[in-house]
Amino acid sequence: MTKEIKTVQNPRLILVLCENAERISEIISDILNNCSYNTCIDRFTENTDFIISGRICAAECSEDIIADTVVFDKYPNTVKDVVSKFKNRVTSYECCCGSHADESVPALTYSRDNYSADITCRNIGNQKGKTVFDIIGSGILGRIRMNSESYTVDEVLLCTAVLTVTGVPLASILNYFNSLDEK
Repeated sequence: MTKEIKTVQNPRLILVLCENAERISEIISDILNNCSYNTCIDRFTENTDFIISGRICAAECSEDIIADTVVFDKYPNTVKDVVSKFKNRVTSYECCCGSHADESVPALTYSRDNYSADITCRNIGNQKGKTVFDIIGSGILGRIRMNSESYTVDEVLLCTAVLTVTGVPLASILNYFNSLDEK
């Protein structure tokens, strides 16, 4: 059975400005591709739904590209103008609690340790060689069971936050992480 490819008129930019940006970009791209979206990392091609980039200059791109989501773990004042161009922002709860919070750009926070964040994880453990934990947020709940060597809990949490805010169903995200051993 062939997957139906979903295409949008204007590609959406996900700007990743955090530690391990290249790895996070690749994980996000893999999940979006698994959900039948066309993605490109650091470039634009025809029929692209999402462009994922770790370069601030990507925010200065064509009017045809929608500045959808920015991800960051530090908020230097030098990127404040860039961040304000984006419809959504995703950041660690620890970063968001500082004086830099800008209410004009919606923020979705994630944290492994602070349950006040929008998306958190609990019950982290190991069962039969798999890392197992619950993802909990406002209106979302999911259980991850993945090969312990696939991704870190923090990577899963960050990517889940980004993809949730861009509109990818949580079930699709969970299916991706829970099916890693099958690939």
